[in-house]
Amino acid sequence: MFRILILMAGLFLLIAGTATAAAADAAPTQRVHVIVVDKMAFGPMPADVRAGDIIEWVNRDIFEHSATARDASFDVDLKAGTTVRTTAVAGTVAFFCKFHPTMQASLVVM
Repeated sequence: MFRILILMAGLFLLIAGTATAAAADAAPTQRVHVIVVDKMAFGPMPADVRAGDIIEWVNRDIFEHSATARDASFDVDLKAGTTVRTTAVAGTVAFFCKFHPTMQASLVVM
């Protein structure tokens, strides 16, 4: 009887561990994509951005900037030397710096 109990407990742990591992493998991983602002320009836009990924906005310039979506979906103020994180939403969004309107770019999120 004791052997059967040990065997059943081991089988339960094996099944539970497999189910947990499968669930972890199935969950999409959130990636971080960096957009750098420097010398009065937005740096290159990251590729393969997926909805739910993190966009890290880094201002390496000596001036304050913003990343302001034309559709008003986000408005990130970036003081000189700061970093701000946002979550990507699916779609193509055009954005600009509200302090320097000639600074413009677009981000594609799948």
